[in-house]
Amino acid sequence: MEVRLIADPGYDANMYLVMSRTSILIDTGTGLSPEECVNALSEFIDPKDIDRIILTHRHIDHVGGAKALSEACDATLYASEDEAPSLRSADQVTTAARMFGKELDKLEVESIGYGDVIEIGTEELRVIHTPGHTKGSICLYEEGTKSLLCGDTVFAYGGVGRWDFPTGNLQELVRSVKSLTEIPVENLYPGHGPVVQGNAHKHIQASYRSIKVYTLV
Repeated sequence: MEVRLIADPGYDANMYLVMSRTSILIDTGTGLSPEECVNALSEFIDPKDIDRIILTHRHIDHVGGAKALSEACDATLYASEDEAPSLRSADQVTTAARMFGKELDKLEVESIGYGDVIEIGTEELRVIHTPGHTKGSICLYEEGTKSLLCGDTVFAYGGVGRWDFPTGNLQELVRSVKSLTEIPVENLYPGHGPVVQGNAHKHIQASYRSIKVYTLV
């Protein structure tokens, strides 16, 4: 399995092209420059070879480009069972679209279940429910390379996602981060900031230590 970071400037989220015998895209950014995103994907693959786009959670900086990129790639959109309804209805509040001064299009999204396995060639990504940043946030774990695509649940160097947006919850986020410390993670692919290659479990442990402080206040 090969993972390539597709990054947009500003507050846009990281996107990840995951390539094996088949290829998928994780998250789609805000949609400020879909043509540039397609061009970036074209450096590694024919975008039409991407058949699935997985959205880690509902926020506009991760899903705003979903409509344009799914059309450009002719790919099916997927989100967790708790996130998909808000994306189908274009909920401008819980997706934070209104907060960022954007407008989200209604998206045709298929639901994926917690614990589902997404096959990409000979590799498998396991869907892990990690609520706290949003109700239906997910991480995707590949056991062979011990890689975690973690959306906005945790970041490098002990960072964690915000829990003060609609559907966020501090206690749920603490439990989610704790659950990730129990998984052997070597490579971390977060929704913002740098990628971690090697010893990523130490970064997740730092994230757990940092968020536990808020439960003591």
